Amino acid sequence: MQNAKPVFVDIEPRTYNVNQFEIEDKISERTKAIIPVHLYGQPCKMKEIMDIAEERNLTVIEDAAQAHGAEYDGKKIGSIGNISVFSFYYMNVWVIITG
Repeated sequence: MQNAKPVFVDIEPRTYNVNQFEIEDKISERTKAIIPVHLYGQPCKMKEIMDIAEERNLTVIEDAAQAHGAEYDGKKIGSIGNISVFSFYYMNVWVIITG
């Protein structure tokens, strides 16, 4: 994903996570991945995000830096997307990539 340009999607006001209903409006022919950020231990709506990604053949990169141990639909955050990123630094710099 060299020369990638981030495209931001608005949040859900209750959780501050990505609003899954706005993702599809931002997808273009140049889109390669969706990066949901699980914030404050609150998981994003991963079923909906994974469905969008599967329909569009996109990679899902979970930013799980602030969601260690959190679960979504009985699955640990970081085990749902194609790639997961965790951090042990308090500023949440991506330091570990698993997939």
